[in-house]
Amino acid sequence: MSGDSLVIVPAQRRARPSELDRPESLRYVGRVATDPVAALADKMRDDCLDAVDIDEIAAILEANGINDRVADHEYGAPSVFALAGRVVARTVDVADTQSLRAVPAEGPGPTRVVADTLLRSLIYLTPLAIGVGAAAEVDGVSGLATTGTLLVGWGGGQALSYLGYRALSERGPVAAARVLGAGFLGLTALWAMVLSGTGGRDYAVAAVQLALFAVAGVTLVTNRERVVILAVAPCWLATAGLRYGLPVIVLIGCVAVLVGVAFRPVLRTGVKKARRGWWRPDVRYAALYGLVGTGQAALLRTVALDGIAPHRVPVEALPLLFGVPLIELTLVWHRHRIAAARADLADRFAFDRRLARISAATVAVLGVPVFAGAAIAGAVWFGLLRGGQSFAAAVLLTGVYALCLVLAAHGRAGTAAIVVWWPTLLVAGVGHWAPALVHVAPAFAETLAVATLLGAGLPGLAVAALVLRDPESYRE
Repeated sequence: MSGDSLVIVPAQRRARPSELDRPESLRYVGRVATDPVAALADKMRDDCLDAVDIDEIAAILEANGINDRVADHEYGAPSVFALAGRVVARTVDVADTQSLRAVPAEGPGPTRVVADTLLRSLIYLTPLAIGVGAAAEVDGVSGLATTGTLLVGWGGGQALSYLGYRALSERGPVAAARVLGAGFLGLTALWAMVLSGTGGRDYAVAAVQLALFAVAGVTLVTNRERVVILAVAPCWLATAGLRYGLPVIVLIGCVAVLVGVAFRPVLRTGVKKARRGWWRPDVRYAALYGLVGTGQAALLRTVALDGIAPHRVPVEALPLLFGVPLIELTLVWHRHRIAAARADLADRFAFDRRLARISAATVAVLGVPVFAGAAIAGAVWFGLLRGGQSFAAAVLLTGVYALCLVLAAHGRAGTAAIVVWWPTLLVAGVGHWAPALVHVAPAFAETLAVATLLGAGLPGLAVAALVLRDPESYRE
């Protein structure tokens, strides 16, 4: 979902573990292993004590079928060598000897994690920033090319990102980039047929939107934020330059360069072989994630972008611009704390207590936009503020987006779709079928949006709390 969206990162189904993956001593929280690395280290104790260095342990792991993908999905390690270091460290902790003391650093530090998260957020926000900044350029373009493309691009991007992650798991980053590239090319071709006869400006606006959604999807899946952000910056500058007479063709050129940089991996070699038809079971799940993305886009259009003036930056966009990076940081923090708990704790009850504390803190942060939006709306209703209901709705929208992301990422895409779609249909439906109410009470639409978003946010927050607290939701 972002202005494009904070793209939902779905839970990945695990690869089939090797014999070495399944020690009898593995302890579980529910069906989730609290410390699979400790169990693996227990099984490999003799190998670790006899090995010369960590490279030898890594070779043993690979010989037993644990490659980088399995190390990531089964043990939370970024590579086989990182997993080897963790296995050795666990062995050294309980061994009588101190051989193999040199254990490499595991993964990026917190500074890099925060930096990468912020860069990723900027990339997600690029479609929203360009759409708002170039509003004057699309003035007069048909709704099919603007709103229609927003719905198709956002929903299609979520679905294709899910398939991209499955391709990444099965065949590596090159195949993932190719799946996304082929998917967006097909989507663009189909949408061009829908736009047939609407005019050149409509095609250009739709093409730019779809290109930006494609960039966001492939960047997330292939984890190339630091490279892609260098090509994103000129797009932001060109968008700002539109207000000072810069030709729009410059922005289109910057977007074309951005697409080339983002999809550069498709030209590489090294696609892994995979099971024939590996993607077929995932189509249904991809469609469900696409439904969530389409609902997010429709809700954004209905609540925050409906009727904005083409020559001003709407204040309603600010909560999203600032809220998306904060949501990303919160969820990254949550994932890292849970991963650390699973690595450190082998006792079920200790893990359960740690999970409860971490989840409570995360829910408290997720509740900030929900309660802040409610407070702003209350101040307006009681006459303490004037004309702030649209801003309150935008704040609540940010909170609903965050809850959708949590639910979908933990395998509750159906629940996320319900949370995002019922306020969308209610607000849009009343505005369409009861325009007289809006005419009689000009603030009726904003009031309805606040009420429905609050009605979605509070139950959604309760459901998210249960999901985050459930050990089963962390099963990959």
